[in-house]
Amino acid sequence: MKPYFQKVDYEACEYNFITLYMWQTVYDFHYIKRDDYILLFGQSEEGVFSMMPLCEPDKLASAFDDIFEIFRSSGQKVLMKAVTEPVKGFIEDNYPQMFESHTDRDNYDYVYDAESLRSLAGRKMHSKKNHFNGFVKEYQDRFVYKAIEKSEFEECLRLSDKWAFSREKDRNLIGENLAIKKVLKNADKFSCLKIGGIYIDNDLEAFTFGDLINSQMAVIHIEKANPDIRGIYSAVNKLFLENEFPDVEFVNREDDLGIEGLRKAKLSYKPLRLVEKYTLTERQ
Repeated sequence: MKPYFQKVDYEACEYNFITLYMWQTVYDFHYIKRDDYILLFGQSEEGVFSMMPLCEPDKLASAFDDIFEIFRSSGQKVLMKAVTEPVKGFIEDNYPQMFESHTDRDNYDYVYDAESLRSLAGRKMHSKKNHFNGFVKEYQDRFVYKAIEKSEFEECLRLSDKWAFSREKDRNLIGENLAIKKVLKNADKFSCLKIGGIYIDNDLEAFTFGDLINSQMAVIHIEKANPDIRGIYSAVNKLFLENEFPDVEFVNREDDLGIEGLRKAKLSYKPLRLVEKYTLTERQ
């Protein structure tokens, strides 16, 4: 599938192989491969949905015609999710009045200036820099950041379990924990995947993993840490980017799922922009 992902520059985290692989069990992601494009589908409470096709811009119309015919042949109204603004505009121009569109704010992605997150320089990042400096001062002789190796994946799984089960067991958290396990247990299949963590007194207290959406943008899929350790989130965020993605220009830290605390945290890092996404439903 890699050549097809290289045909698009959607920026949205859904259009990344590891994202689809992680969440395949939860959302039943699957695809149909044609000569010129790949069609992506999933399953939600609303039913089967399609996503934007993986294709060159001049193949978009053919790909959408194919998608619409697949829905019609199954007797379903077309439902599309994770549609970004430019492609939404293309659909509205080429298929006028066919869809009702609804903004999906809970699934907007947060895109940041990578150097800002690596350096934490400037007034906007002053509080984050203070958190990081406080962490370093408190644990300077006791912590180490390192790239996580296969032999240490079990420690990541234990920390993930501890993090998930210390919170209310809603569908998102349970699904996320399963997704983390799926990726870590198959990490050797992904040459592009980077995994890093922070050890304090030889105990893993934070880990994160990500890869590239394109040559200039990293996507951070997961970030977990001991919430009782002040500044550790700022530390693992900064150190992971410094060590594993020192040259990328942008960082996509995915969505907030409408979780108030998560939204506040992601906004506090001062995103450059949000990747707007829409759900399109075929009119009656």
